[in-house]
Amino acid sequence: MDQIDLKILDLLQGDAKITAKDLSNRLSLSVTPIYERIRKLEKQGIIKNYVAIIDPEMVNKSLVVFLNLTIKEHNMEARSNLLRSLTSLDEISELYHTSGTYDFVAKVRFSSIKEYKDFLVNKVASIENIADIESHIVLEEIKHSTRINLT
Repeated sequence: MDQIDLKILDLLQGDAKITAKDLSNRLSLSVTPIYERIRKLEKQGIIKNYVAIIDPEMVNKSLVVFLNLTIKEHNMEARSNLLRSLTSLDEISELYHTSGTYDFVAKVRFSSIKEYKDFLVNKVASIENIADIESHIVLEEIKHSTRINLT
């Protein structure tokens, strides 16, 4: 990957709908090499997908909660079963294995505290191998970005 690839990736992160023609004008290359580079980046898995970023307020999903999860058993089978259960929950948009006090951190979005409570009681609490759950309700989103700094 060279500096042109990095610039293409940076521009696509800002606007995935930018045309190859616009990219070629900004990078002083013809359209064909731009297409070839983008295809190469897709084939290599560097570009995974193109998505629409939705305003959560506009779809009534502005309540963000982070769940810190501690597990009872750390053996591979118990961990695999837990991860299978957690990743099957559509409400979880992000899930991370972490170091420190907690084993996992999950991010969820809801329209209300009641909706979150129902999710917590009816879905998460029923998953085996969870020893403790600590919830952090986001009061204000200060910064959110999907961009990866490539410089």
